[in-house]
Amino acid sequence: MLGAPAKEASWPDSARVASDLEAALGTGALKLYYQPVVSLVDRSTTTLEALPRWHHPDRGVLAPTAFLAAAETHGVLDRLEKWAIDAAMRQLARWNRGIASQLSVTLNLSEHHAFHGNLAKTVSEAAEATGVSPERLGFEVTESALLRSGPRRTQMLDGLEALGTGMIVDSYTGEADASDLQGLPITGIKTARQIAEGIPDDRGSVQVACAAINLGDELEIDMIASGIENPGQAASLRELGCPFGQGFLFAVPMPAEALEERLPDR
Repeated sequence: MLGAPAKEASWPDSARVASDLEAALGTGALKLYYQPVVSLVDRSTTTLEALPRWHHPDRGVLAPTAFLAAAETHGVLDRLEKWAIDAAMRQLARWNRGIASQLSVTLNLSEHHAFHGNLAKTVSEAAEATGVSPERLGFEVTESALLRSGPRRTQMLDGLEALGTGMIVDSYTGEADASDLQGLPITGIKTARQIAEGIPDDRGSVQVACAAINLGDELEIDMIASGIENPGQAASLRELGCPFGQGFLFAVPMPAEALEERLPDR
């Protein structure tokens, strides 16, 4: 989490959290921070993951773990995720020149929004309002949620595929195989953070990383290792054949303005 640490005062009950969050959606207190995904060969930025941050007046800058459960319990999650889609597309519209104009942005989706909501319609409306191609937006949904979705996923993913909007399988642990993903508009696989943490010493972590790399090659999609925190992990993953990585070694999530300072030829 970025920003000032939370104060010691107890956090209000979840209904209060959800109520305050809903109010914050209309005040500008919520912002998207961006964490680059980079090439493990030359560390050039390839895509960006957008992560919501709540600039709370009393508790500092809060990551989603502080408020997502309350948002889901009290019916604010759909509004939050629609806000995130609209905010990401507006930011992409502002990045209309230089290298940033060539980057795409991914957003994390809850299982509820991914497989129960009218996601393609939300994306289409945001694209029309901003003039940004929906192909520059992507979504990340966890491996476990994708496997649980069953037939529900078909209509949602077909709608995104028609728009050219991709989907990354997030938090990959090796459970899904090619038969689970074949025929779906999956553009990438991102390993769970603990996989990089176990590289290179933990045999199981190496096996999952290799499985993800092989699956990416088989399906001709990107493979991304998340949670990379030191050069040894990056070097080992690169030697295994992993093309892309993400983690604090390369960059922490940051506001758009800070990201722009890092990008060449902006």
